[in-house]
Amino acid sequence: MKSKRVRLFAAALVPVILALMTAACSGGSGGSRSGNVTVRIMTRWSDEAPYSVFWRGKIKEFNGQKNGITIVDESLSDEASFLDKLRSSIATGNQPEVFIEYGGARIVDYVEAGILLDVEPFLDADPAWRDSFLDDLFDKWRFAGYPGAFGVPTQFYAVLLFYNKQMLAGAGFNEPPADFDAWRRVCDALLARGQQPMTLGEKSNWRGGHFFNNLVMKSYGAQAVTDLANRTLAYDDPRILKLFAIVKEFNEKGYWGPNAVGVDSTTEDADFVTGKVAMCFQGSWFIPQIIGDYEGDISNIGVARFPYINPACRNSYQGGTAEAYSISKRSAAVNDASVKVVKYFTNPDYWAEAEASNKGGLYVSKFTTLPGVTIDPVTTAAKALLADAKEFRDDVQTYDPESHMLDTVRAAVQGLFLGNSPEQAGREIIAREQIKSN
Repeated sequence: MKSKRVRLFAAALVPVILALMTAACSGGSGGSRSGNVTVRIMTRWSDEAPYSVFWRGKIKEFNGQKNGITIVDESLSDEASFLDKLRSSIATGNQPEVFIEYGGARIVDYVEAGILLDVEPFLDADPAWRDSFLDDLFDKWRFAGYPGAFGVPTQFYAVLLFYNKQMLAGAGFNEPPADFDAWRRVCDALLARGQQPMTLGEKSNWRGGHFFNNLVMKSYGAQAVTDLANRTLAYDDPRILKLFAIVKEFNEKGYWGPNAVGVDSTTEDADFVTGKVAMCFQGSWFIPQIIGDYEGDISNIGVARFPYINPACRNSYQGGTAEAYSISKRSAAVNDASVKVVKYFTNPDYWAEAEASNKGGLYVSKFTTLPGVTIDPVTTAAKALLADAKEFRDDVQTYDPESHMLDTVRAAVQGLFLGNSPEQAGREIIAREQIKSN
């Protein structure tokens, strides 16, 4: 309980710091200068992926309207750098007016500290906007004891297995692997032909984290996510150690290449779209990049479910609402301007344009495809697969009451690539958890 009290006390200081810094700033940090409101926005869309390019183009379009609001983009594509910058800016009370986060336990401190704007009244004031979102996307941005909603969904996703049909056929497989035993056979056959089955960009340690998430979902389903969060299932339990062993096995067998920890996620994606590797497990946000960058016949790219371990979990997915825009609580004028910015990036017309620009993709909104827009076959196949989805869960640690667990588990999983045993990984997580709880 001591750590909880300390955490709440520290969190309670944030609004005080925020107020002092806001008063000290004359026009920056969302302030008004000559009648213009500046809204800083921070996402991870600073790279050259198709959606990122589209999003930045919409910022230019918005700023060109000269409507009294100027958007300043402070995005960083690397997740670790993004999170470090966001946390440090919040610690000093100088976080952007609008930023993306992953919801759940990760932002509960911000809600408790009162630094986030409740967006529910703004949604209710515009029912057309509120009702345009897919069903049940706000769950990770609502908290017991804190009425309202503290984020507006911006990304829906599901982790899928993308594959090169010609490369699999060359190794003797006309269908993608449905389960892990089949996946091993496919990888072994490709290695025997001198072909790298996959790349994993574990230099960006969320990649190993996502592999582990999918092992949980495809072995035990969503209940295990709940059990890990409420501590009825521990990270040193034999059921979890079995999954850590699979991570280690795939790495040691070379299924992801010779040096996963030396490769970043951008290279991983590029290796697939350039035909260097036969398969890539990735979120559905990867579809626009495949469509935009693959140089061959797109019909050669197939999409399948992430292979299952337990047949009962075949239709359990890592996925759901990936990210939402949260708004820092400022003055009424700045709050209104920030909501206008968020609405601009999340209304149905925006998503219809995104679909047209990206030639497909999966989105958080209900909208009508623009006339003349043809949806790519990869998106079509993904939608067909997801029609049978049983359940979705985001990163397993998003649901954990301790916000450090996402970083803690990812670090432990990365240790498996560096020689640690499954038992060491489990002990490392439990030890870190105990330190944080005392």
